[in-house]
Amino acid sequence: MDEQQSTRSAWPDPPNYYKRYTSENLELLKQSKKSGVFPEQPINKPSVPEFQLQALEPPLPPTDEYTVFDQKWQINDRLPTLQELGVKQIYPHDDAIDRVQELKKLNRSLIVQYLDLLDVLEKNPSEYGKHIENISTILLNMHHILNAYRPHQARETLRLLMEHQLAKKRQQTAELRAKSKEALDFLQGL
Repeated sequence: MDEQQSTRSAWPDPPNYYKRYTSENLELLKQSKKSGVFPEQPINKPSVPEFQLQALEPPLPPTDEYTVFDQKWQINDRLPTLQELGVKQIYPHDDAIDRVQELKKLNRSLIVQYLDLLDVLEKNPSEYGKHIENISTILLNMHHILNAYRPHQARETLRLLMEHQLAKKRQQTAELRAKSKEALDFLQGL
C-alpha cells in the first residue's frame, strides 16, 4: 500500500497503481504479448512510479491453495487424512464408524496412556518419550474424528439459527397484525 494514500476517509481513493492502466500502456502490453518480448527497461511516467510492463498482467487465479497473511488456505476446503498429515491412524479407516464409540475408546486409551506415563515418570523418567508420543497420536486421532464432524455441526447450527429467526419473524408478524387490528378497531370506534 502506498504511504501517500489517504487512509482517513471511509471510502479511500483507489490505489495509485491504477494510473498505470493508460490506453498507451495497455496497447504496449498487447503488442508485447503478441510478440512475446517484454521491454527490459521499466516504464517511467511523471505521475506514476516506474514499473515493469509485466506488472499490468493480472495474476493467475489460484488453483490449489492461496496465502493470506502468511497462512496457506486450500481452494477445495477438505480435511486431510491422517496419513497425509504423517500421523498413525488408530481408529478404523471406514467412513461409517460410530464416532461416539470411537471417541470413547480413544478417551479410555488416553487415560491409560496418561497413567502409564505417570508410572514411568515415577520409576524411570528417562523413558517418557514413547508415552508422550502415544498420547500425542491419540489426541491427534481424537481431533481428526471431531474435525470430520464439523461440516455436520455447521449445517445443524445454521438450521437452528434459521429456525430461531423464522420463529422470531412469525412472532413479530403476529404482534404487528394484533397492533394493526387494534388500530383499525380504534379508528372504526371514532
